[in-house]
Amino acid sequence: MVWADEKKWNLDGPDGNRSYWHDLRKEPLVFSTRNFGGGRVMCWAAFSGYGKAALCFISGKMNSLDYQKVVGDALDHYQRRLNGLPIVFQQDNAPIHVSRSTRRWFENRNVPLLDWPNRSPDLNPIENLWSILAKRVYANYKQYNTVEEPKRAIRRAFLGLDQEVLENLVRSMSNRIYQVINRSGGLTDY
Repeated sequence: MVWADEKKWNLDGPDGNRSYWHDLRKEPLVFSTRNFGGGRVMCWAAFSGYGKAALCFISGKMNSLDYQKVVGDALDHYQRRLNGLPIVFQQDNAPIHVSRSTRRWFENRNVPLLDWPNRSPDLNPIENLWSILAKRVYANYKQYNTVEEPKRAIRRAFLGLDQEVLENLVRSMSNRIYQVINRSGGLTDY
């Protein structure tokens, strides 16, 4: 199973850092003095229990053909590393992921897709991977001045991921699925 998704990274810190609880006796922290967060970086990544598949930076808005190119380059390289082990590819239901063109592209390459329910971010372990990376990239309220700075930090954090972290995320899937079923589709602890 190969888990994949895109992520937006802000130069001024992770989404959700615009407000926070703080001690009223202390000065509040200022997360950004720039309008609109100072810029952003988009990337796509994939991983499995066998390791990291890829990290690709995306410039601009992707369409189905752009997505197919990114995934194709990453999977070609990854499948060579796996020496022919079969894979099943997981992606969410974003329009570029489920377009006719993209579905046909996966079929033509004989890459089976995991059937994925709508609105299920709790289930995808790559969301936890993004969280781990964000903690490293934005440690100590780190902010960046140029787009290249967070790219370097993201790359370094991604390359520094231990195989054990990836394996733990993959092993957590049975618990995730159990919780979704047990909670009738409600939120999970993941």
